[in-house]
Amino acid sequence: MLAMTISITMHGETSSAPETTDSQDSTINVIAWFNKHDTVTYRVNESAWRLNGTDTVLTASYSMIARINVVDSTSNGYKMDYTFLDFPTDTLPDSASAIEKFQNQITARLARKIVGTTVHFETDEYGRITKYNNLGQIKKQARLLFKEAMNEFAKIPEIQGLKEMGVDVKKYTKNVDTDKLVDGYLEELNMLFMYHGLSMQPGENTEHEDATDNQYENTTFTSATVDADDGTYSIVQDVTSILPRSELKEMVGGIVESFSNDSITDSFNENFDAQVNVDCTYEDYLKIDYMVNGWPYSVVRQKATMIGNRGKVKQTVISIDSCSFAQ
Repeated sequence: MLAMTISITMHGETSSAPETTDSQDSTINVIAWFNKHDTVTYRVNESAWRLNGTDTVLTASYSMIARINVVDSTSNGYKMDYTFLDFPTDTLPDSASAIEKFQNQITARLARKIVGTTVHFETDEYGRITKYNNLGQIKKQARLLFKEAMNEFAKIPEIQGLKEMGVDVKKYTKNVDTDKLVDGYLEELNMLFMYHGLSMQPGENTEHEDATDNQYENTTFTSATVDADDGTYSIVQDVTSILPRSELKEMVGGIVESFSNDSITDSFNENFDAQVNVDCTYEDYLKIDYMVNGWPYSVVRQKATMIGNRGKVKQTVISIDSCSFAQ
């Protein structure tokens, strides 16, 4: 166990963690000081937008309520359960495309079907996730539920409207990887425990890396702060990568050429050069706020892909709905 240098009080006992009076030597260690029967319920709100200048369109929106409870606590780590409790329904505005609405409906319908499902997982003594115990069973369940949901979708009037627009729904669903759907539902859980085991000096830091054969040019901003009044602490990481215009054209051009249509290829080359005259930026921002016992109480993650003033943004916000800590 790392020596703690911020004041931590465990429920039911007094922490022996040493304190430091020299802020220059202090370290923020993200460590799980959990107890058996700890229970925390989180509310998740996820949204995505399409940006075009000053025009912003909501393209995806869903909410989730999930519970995490500590089943067992040992010197080597924790056994924990993650249970999906509810998926409140969100609707998209009329400005969203038919495909975007269809994707949102699929997500919502599948989500409702997994209410009550529990993922059993384990962490090490710091709180880092080390193992999922029943992931195979859950992925098998997801495949069955997806097939069931698609059969239900085939009967609704909106599907007929998509067919009339030339959208092959059956072809679309065949390309859906249900294993990745499950990974998507676990994304928030992984986010909550992403920084556990991390040790950082308080303060801010910015690092820049030039492009190499293996990575794009990027700038990383990190920040670690402690609230002197209550001992809560926050970790921030913001990474901005630059995708050169030339490589972007090559990547998209390869997709266009797969249509085997010279007129489409010529149109792409002409419009790309005329409309895209800047590099693409990709920003991944993550901030997690922690209580003194290591439980995250707030998470904000935002991913933005932009070409000039056009692009798309996805944001996930996680907050505590209720909590109960064992004594």
